[in-house]
Amino acid sequence: MSPDLEREKTSYLKKLAALGKNEGLPAGLIALVSGTIDRQLAAKARIMGKGEEEDRFTDRLEDVEKVLRGASLFPRENFFVDREIATELFEALSDLAADCLPALAQAASLTAMARQKGEFDLASAMDAHLAGDDRFFQNVESLTPQAPRFIGFLVQAAMSPGLEILGERIYARFPKDRTWTHGHCPVCGSPPLISRLLGKEGARHLTCSFCHVEYRARRLMCPYCGEDETKKLDYFTTPDEPGYRVDTCSTCKQYIKTTDFRNFDRPSQPLLDDLESLALDIAVQKRDFSRPVLSAWGF
Repeated sequence: MSPDLEREKTSYLKKLAALGKNEGLPAGLIALVSGTIDRQLAAKARIMGKGEEEDRFTDRLEDVEKVLRGASLFPRENFFVDREIATELFEALSDLAADCLPALAQAASLTAMARQKGEFDLASAMDAHLAGDDRFFQNVESLTPQAPRFIGFLVQAAMSPGLEILGERIYARFPKDRTWTHGHCPVCGSPPLISRLLGKEGARHLTCSFCHVEYRARRLMCPYCGEDETKKLDYFTTPDEPGYRVDTCSTCKQYIKTTDFRNFDRPSQPLLDDLESLALDIAVQKRDFSRPVLSAWGF
């Protein structure tokens, strides 16, 4: 495993250890997330071992000057993954889910049967994820009625290793001295998932909901609609979730959660921070704010 993957694994393990102490998260869910991450990292190692394949994207990147005006470097529909590895991971994660959460065993069985009968095509599902075709996944929810988002979770999780590797390689072309000022990912154009404040000055970094690239962004701005009037931007915290806050925008009525562990000795890993702060999603949605993306774990 490369040094970068070793560091990523260490970061995940520290955060998973903290999540294991969270009584609000079922042990089976923690086991599923932990097992998913372990298999994703193994898939990443395999993908990286095959080479970068930069010739597949280098000549298709958007001009940097256009990107700085708001275009994305490489729109998500142009992304690609190693489909063989993603398919193997899809199947492994289905088995894992059935083992970790008995409630998902039936969903795993129904998904396998649907593939055998031709009622669900994995290649089409991968195409739909790349295209951001939410309707496709809404239509397949009926295949697993007890766990409607099961197939969506599997497809997203199976493709993430390849998407993350490609996203990081593309983001390396983005000017390092620039702060992003638009309401979407500079790499793929997707909306952000979660925010965190880093460093003494509390620089804001957003994590993309699709390619999971983390990029620096303006702090006093709605990360979705771009609203920057301070009177329309607000935030709140709860005593039950120290180190987290919810940033809201009265213009678009959307919210993003923000991690601020600068005064805490706590590990931060954006995708797991999102899971740990799940209670905040429930609290803010009661205030009639919404988030335009699903969690990193498909719900």
